[in-house]
Amino acid sequence: MENRAHALSAGLFLVLLCIGLLMMAIKLTGDTSEQRDYLVVSKTSVSGLSLNAPVRLRGVDVGKVKSIQFSAIDPHVILIRIGVDKGTPINRGIYAQLGFAGITGRSFVQLDDDGNHREKLPTSGDEPGRIELRPSFFDQLGDSGQELLRDAGQAAKRVNTLLNDQNLNNLSLMISNLKTAAGRVADLAAELKPTLKALPAITAQTDKALSRATPLFANLNDLTQEIRARVDTLDRIGRSADDLGQLSQGINDSLPHLHEMISDFSRSSHVLDSVLSDIKEQPQSLLFGRTPAPPGPGEHGYSTRHDTH
Repeated sequence: MENRAHALSAGLFLVLLCIGLLMMAIKLTGDTSEQRDYLVVSKTSVSGLSLNAPVRLRGVDVGKVKSIQFSAIDPHVILIRIGVDKGTPINRGIYAQLGFAGITGRSFVQLDDDGNHREKLPTSGDEPGRIELRPSFFDQLGDSGQELLRDAGQAAKRVNTLLNDQNLNNLSLMISNLKTAAGRVADLAAELKPTLKALPAITAQTDKALSRATPLFANLNDLTQEIRARVDTLDRIGRSADDLGQLSQGINDSLPHLHEMISDFSRSSHVLDSVLSDIKEQPQSLLFGRTPAPPGPGEHGYSTRHDTH
């Protein structure tokens, strides 16, 4: 009876142990019944990534890595199958990068969205949706480091080419010439030193000369203005002379008419004097006409009486 009890207890313990191991296995592997598969396509190395590595969307665990294998079509392409929990927003704008967990060097798949496409990414068990794996920051840093090393190597080669024996000799000759030129410049500076000392005195004399020349410039300005006024006066005189010449020409043209008018005026004056004389002698002639003159000798009606009278 006691042996049966021990056997029953041992059997019950074994069953419970199997159930616990099964639950632990399910917990470790994850329940894939509510997950959807996607393919992460990588053309770069996926160092540190292993099966059951976490898949995170903006830092949130949403699945596991199921398999890692090379593409049968292109051996340079690595296909990473991931299982993502149902309900996770996976759209066409999703891309993947490798993240690193602490200092262990283990990698995980980091999903992110660039926001360009909001349509859901279709997927199925036979045709899982494809997600591009972009280089991570460390990958870009490594590529930049390699390019930097290549550039540094090329620069070193160019420096070696530049510093060959011939160029070194030319450089030494150039340094020697510069040294000689520097000595000549020093000698020239020593020769110019007295001149530089005398420069303040020359400057002072120049200032004095300029101050003395200032009134002269003022007088020249006044003289220029006076000459300009004289020139204007001469210009006006020239214009007046031209007008006078035109007037003289007009007078010369008018002299014959004036002479003729004076002759007519003289004749008219003689006639007027004769008329006035007649009126003075015979004022009644204005009313009764002029009295005829008495007949002279030899004329009809002449008599000596008229002579005595």
